Amino acid sequence: MKLAHVAISVSHINKSLIFYRKHFGFRLVKEYPHKGSGLTIAILKKHDIVLELFEFKEHKLLPKYRRTLEADLQTIGAKHFSFAVADIKGAYRKFRKAGVPFACDMRVFDNGARYFFIRDPDGILVEVMEEG
Repeated sequence: MKLAHVAISVSHINKSLIFYRKHFGFRLVKEYPHKGSGLTIAILKKHDIVLELFEFKEHKLLPKYRRTLEADLQTIGAKHFSFAVADIKGAYRKFRKAGVPFACDMRVFDNGARYFFIRDPDGILVEVMEEG
C-alpha cells in the first residue's frame, strides 16, 4: 500500500500552483472544474508525490485559533505535510531569501534531525525536514 495523494483546499489555485512549483518543483498534471458546484480541482505531481488542490468559489479561511504552529498541532485533525530535503540549511536559506512566511525557525527533534515549518499562500503548514 502507498499514499495516493494529499488534498488541500486553497483560496486561489493559480497562486498555490506558483508556490508549489517554484519552491518544491511540482508540475500541473490536470485541472478541471466541477460544473455547478463552484469547485475547481488541480492535480500537481512531483515524482511519486501527488497534491490535489481544491478551490471553492465560496471558501472559509483557516480559523484564527489555529494560526500558530503550537495551537494548530494541538487541534485534532490533519496538521501538515512534510518534504524531506538533503540540504536543510540550504533549503532554510532559500525560503528565507524568497520571503516565504515561516511558522517556526529551525528546530531539532530529539533524534537530532533538523526541521522548520513554512506557510503556503493560504497559511497551510508545510514542514521541511532533513532526510534520514
